[in-house]
Order: sequence, then C-alpha cells, then structure tokens
Amino acid sequence: MFTLAVAVLGLALVFGAGAYAVGRIDAFDHRAVLVVVAVGLAVGGVAAQAAPVAPAPTTGGDGVPDTGATGGGDRVALGAADAVAAANDSASRAAANATTANATATVVGVVGPDRLTYRTAAGERRTVRLAGVDAPGLDGGAPAQFDGVVTGERGRTCLAERGRRALIDARTSLVGESVTVESVDTGGAVLVADGRSLNRRAVERGYARATDDRYADAERAARSAGRGVWSCATVESTPPIRESDEPGVYVAAVHPNPPGDDAKALADEYLVLANAGETTVDLSNWYLVDGDGKMYFFFDGRTLRPGEELVVHVGAGRNTDRHVYWGSSSPVLDNDHDTLKLVDGDTGQTVRLSY
Repeated sequence: MFTLAVAVLGLALVFGAGAYAVGRIDAFDHRAVLVVVAVGLAVGGVAAQAAPVAPAPTTGGDGVPDTGATGGGDRVALGAADAVAAANDSASRAAANATTANATATVVGVVGPDRLTYRTAAGERRTVRLAGVDAPGLDGGAPAQFDGVVTGERGRTCLAERGRRALIDARTSLVGESVTVESVDTGGAVLVADGRSLNRRAVERGYARATDDRYADAERAARSAGRGVWSCATVESTPPIRESDEPGVYVAAVHPNPPGDDAKALADEYLVLANAGETTVDLSNWYLVDGDGKMYFFFDGRTLRPGEELVVHVGAGRNTDRHVYWGSSSPVLDNDHDTLKLVDGDTGQTVRLSY
C-alpha cells in the first residue's frame, strides 16, 4: 500500500513538470496550467495520506519483539504460570501436612506447656505449638490475656510460677512418650497420647487458656476449680501468728478481677475473712477500708468462730451466715494492686493485706 502512494505522488509531479513545460508556450493560458498543477499535487497528497502505514515492531525490556501492541498475551501467560506455581506450592504443603497427620511420633523435648518437639518414625524433628491453647511464658507473660487473674506485677509473678510448674510437669510426663499427630496447620498441632488430646490436657490442668471453642469447656472447669493459672485469680495471705488471747481475724484471700466486665460481675468480686484464733470474734464494730478509702461496716451481731470464713462480696445480694454483700454499684478492688485494711473499731487494731 505504501508503494502505491509513492507512485501516485510521482505521477502528480510528472503532471506538474509537463504543465510547466507547456506553460512556456505562449499559446496556452497560464491560469489553466496552474489549475492542472494544483489538481495533480492534491491528488498525490490525498493518496499518500490514505495509504496505511505498517506499525514498527515493539520490543520488550529483553529486546525480544512483543507479539501484541500491549503485551497482554505475555502477561496472561505469566499470570497463568504464577498461578500454577502457587497451586503446586500449596499442594506441596498440603501433601507434607497430610504425610505428618495421623503419624506416630515420639516427644523428644518440651519448650513450654504449649510447645513440644517430636521426632517422626522417619527421623524428622519438628517443634510445634499446640493448637487452640496458650500458656503463660516463664516470665509471666501478659496477665491481661488471662481474663480473671490478678493483673500487674503480682499477676505476672503468679503466672510465671504456675508456668514453671507446668513446664516441669510436662517434661516429666511427656518426654519419651509416643504420640499421634492428628493434624498440623498454621494454627498449630493437635497431639494425642493414650487416646487423650494433649491440647485438652493442658487446658484441663490449668496450664494454659483456651483460644477457641474446642477447649472452652475444659477452661471453665479449670477456672471453677482454681487450677493452675486460674489460681492466680485469688490473692491468698498467710494466717497471722498471734497469742491465744488475741483475735486471729485476717484477710485470707482476695478475688479482685472476675472474668469479663468487672462492673457486670460485682458479686464475683470479693474478699475472704478468716478467724485463725481460738476464740469467737464479734465483728459488730469491725469495718473494711480499701486503698481509695471506701468503707464497709459489718452488721451488729455478726460473729466469726475459730476456723470459720466469711466472704464479703462487693456487689449487692442477700446476706447469709457465710456471705455478706457490700452493696457497691461499681468495682471496689483494683485488679493489679491495692491495700485492704480490716479495722477493729473498739481497739483500733488493724490487719492489712497488700497485693
């Protein structure tokens, strides 16, 4: 198509040259000559513009000519190749996990109550985290993650001590044991020994908290029994050493941080008074003071016999022989630290508990 345009343009030039030569003859009208030349040039120009021009081949960054103007074919091919590679990678991981799943292995190490190392029959060593559970570190970790335990330094100290106990027990009872690896994924592993899930065992014993619904019932049971980390929900004190003729009343325990929203669980925020003496104590003129100066006065006639305990609930409720209610509409006991004073209004004797 391009050569045809060149030919037409050349023909127009010939017409123009001939017209010039003829114009040299006086007999011809010069205006006619000019018309002929103009028409010839116009025809040649239109023909040249109408002729399509073949596009020059483009090259990619590697110098290889592209097959299309936008390179779309290459991008589609590369995308498909990436998809195939990703699918192959996923299939490889799934195959590896399928090979591991339901395999028999031997526990060869315990990193933490929720982290074990096992060796498969093929000799492969693998360290996994138990799925669905979370145990505190040996430094106590973050008490706030264990909803209901005392927070702050006292909570960390308690969790660290429970974590060390759990680690020693796990190493003693699990190293060398044969286990079945039921499943392994990004969330951890489920290991079974003697037909029992080690994941559930860790939660049942209070070594760890449940992080999903699989072991929520086991956590509730451990909380209720105050096992392991859940014993850190209560601050306990040592009974005072007193002479036999002195009152032995003291603050035996504090439960300052009930699970969930404290303001909605005031009845589960409490402290325990105990009588470690040898005589019955009349609490009619005794009262409690917390670190913020809030006071609770016992009812007239309330007594505490030797060896007895009295639970003082922060919220409202019906008083009984062993339970009384502060009647507060908001939390009283701090979750991380507080100082409680139990005062004998007759003598001024004060028993303190700080946590």
